[in-house]
Amino acid sequence: MLLPLTTLQAAEDNSSQKQNITVKTIEINATIAADNSENNESTNTVTNTTLNPPSSKIQNPTSNIPVRALYLNRHTATPSTPQFKKALKIIETTPMNALIIDMKNVAGDLSYRSHLPDTRRTHASKFATIKKIHAYIQDLKKRGIYLIARIAVFKDKRQARTFPRRAVHTPGGAVWRDRHGEMWVDPFDPQAREYTLAIAEEVAKLGFDEINFDYIRFPAHRGLRYDGPDRQRDRVAAIGTFLEAAKRRLHPLGVKISADIFGYVLWNRTDTRIGQILEKMAPHVDYLCPMLYPSGFTRGSVAFNNPAAHPYDIVRISLQKGIARGVAPEKFRPWLQSFRDYAFSRHLYREREIAAQIRAAGQLDASGWLLWNPSSHFPYVDAKLFSLIDDPAVERPSPVRYTAPTRRKRHPREAIGKTAPPSTPASKPKPLDILRG
Repeated sequence: MLLPLTTLQAAEDNSSQKQNITVKTIEINATIAADNSENNESTNTVTNTTLNPPSSKIQNPTSNIPVRALYLNRHTATPSTPQFKKALKIIETTPMNALIIDMKNVAGDLSYRSHLPDTRRTHASKFATIKKIHAYIQDLKKRGIYLIARIAVFKDKRQARTFPRRAVHTPGGAVWRDRHGEMWVDPFDPQAREYTLAIAEEVAKLGFDEINFDYIRFPAHRGLRYDGPDRQRDRVAAIGTFLEAAKRRLHPLGVKISADIFGYVLWNRTDTRIGQILEKMAPHVDYLCPMLYPSGFTRGSVAFNNPAAHPYDIVRISLQKGIARGVAPEKFRPWLQSFRDYAFSRHLYREREIAAQIRAAGQLDASGWLLWNPSSHFPYVDAKLFSLIDDPAVERPSPVRYTAPTRRKRHPREAIGKTAPPSTPASKPKPLDILRG
């Protein structure tokens, strides 16, 4: 099944922090996309998904213990925040054993003080949130926590604004902005690529166990101008050569590499104009991280009228499709939904829904999983969640019903002096604010 570019465009700039930039943005996302998760399916045989006890943390980063990570955005990663303290408590009391922490976000802001010449020119560390990065990492490593640095690659407002020649442009030559006013750098541009590769190397030397590349793709928009031909083979080559260059620089440092991909990449055989083809990316990384949020799949696109009610099915079938294309199961470490459904029924993703996704990933022998919540709130990652993972009942679809989105009624004060627009039927739901595009 080929999932269309328009689906990706709907998810494109409605990325979660992905979420963006300011604390206010994060608070808005927290409201829109709450703090929960759901998942469900069934097919084929069931293997043992029992997890290691809470005491089994990753003392040795080269061990084969599956990574089970919580996401911390750059604002919540500081030790003084409630989210950071809660994350440590969760890791102490459950089988969670890893953190994936923003080091470079889509605005181009770095969470630490960089000493690179180009990052000084972009003022990328102007709003650094982690002041004593070496002590910070040392403390987390002493706790046996596996540390992943998340780095947004080609969606980079600071770099594009400081070096406009590196940016993605409109056909008329202006620097292109997505619907949220964010800028992208050209995946073909050697200097744009080197900028983030240097940051990745600098971050790796700080002591992280793994570098996770996000936005490792072209924008899902037609008609943009790049330094190279906008053809599938060229787009795919640009992504592949970037990852290969990263591997050459990071592997000698003892650091692993992972890359985030759209969940649809496991379903599509083409690059859907973003440069991501499963088989072409897999050889260059240690792990592929498909974003398998059920809320991110449009109605009917994967045979379900309400994908958010099928958390187990979405994760299991998607991974099955990827494995069937020759990618080893252990190459996958999916992002799972730990936030409120925003596209269909608006229901919370609590322990049952999160457990269903984890169960599916475990049955397909994935190398662990990453829990995504844009505001880094994880109230349902607890002992109850892990007790449900081995329960086959979580495979069943959620009983929630699909609910078409409704338009907000205009307040009488807003209508003063204005003619009310004609009423229109509710539009078909699309993957909005939380799907990281």
